[in-house]
Amino acid sequence: MEFGSATPKYGLVSFTTVVAGDMASSYKAIMAGVVVLIAVAVGMGIWGYGNTIYPIDAALGYLTRAESAQTPEEVAKYVNLARADLPVKGNPVWSFPTARTDFGLIQLELDNIVSRANAISNVEPHSSAYNTGMEDMHVSLDSLQDNIIEALPYMYVSTTNMMFSVVWVAVIMGLFAVMRRGRAKYREEYES
Repeated sequence: MEFGSATPKYGLVSFTTVVAGDMASSYKAIMAGVVVLIAVAVGMGIWGYGNTIYPIDAALGYLTRAESAQTPEEVAKYVNLARADLPVKGNPVWSFPTARTDFGLIQLELDNIVSRANAISNVEPHSSAYNTGMEDMHVSLDSLQDNIIEALPYMYVSTTNMMFSVVWVAVIMGLFAVMRRGRAKYREEYES
C-alpha cells in the first residue's frame, strides 16, 4: 500500500520510493567509500613495499652476486651496492631484538668484507691465501644473507604498518556498522 502526499501542489509522490531511493544512494555512497579505502590500502601497501621491502630485496640480490663473484673487486663492488640499499642502523625485530638482525652490525660486517676484499686484491690470484680469503668472504656473505632474510618478515610488521592496519580495519568496520544500521532502519520504515 502506497501513501501519497496530501498537498496537491507537490503532486502525488510515493514515500516508499523516496525511502528506497535514499537507502540506495546512501548504500552506494558507503560502497564508494569502501572502494576508496581499499584503493588507498593497496596504494599504501605498494608504496610501503617499494620503500621498505624492495631495497632489502635488492640488497639481497647484490649480496648473492657478491657471494658468487670470482674476484675481490667484484665482491667489493656488489657489497658496496648492497650497503647503499640496506638501512644504516636499527633493528626491525622490536619484540626480542638480537645481534643477528641489527642493521648496524650487518653494515659493520659488510665494511669488514670490503676491507678484506681490498686486502686480498693485492695477493697473487690462485694462491692459497687468495683462495682462503675468497672462501671466507663467500661464507660471511652467505651468513649475512641468512641474517637479513631472518629480519625481513619483521619489517612487514612494523609499528607503523600495524597502526595503519588497525585504523583501516576500524574504518571498514565502522562503514559496515553504518550500512547495517541504515538497512535495519530502512526495513523498519518499510515494514510499518
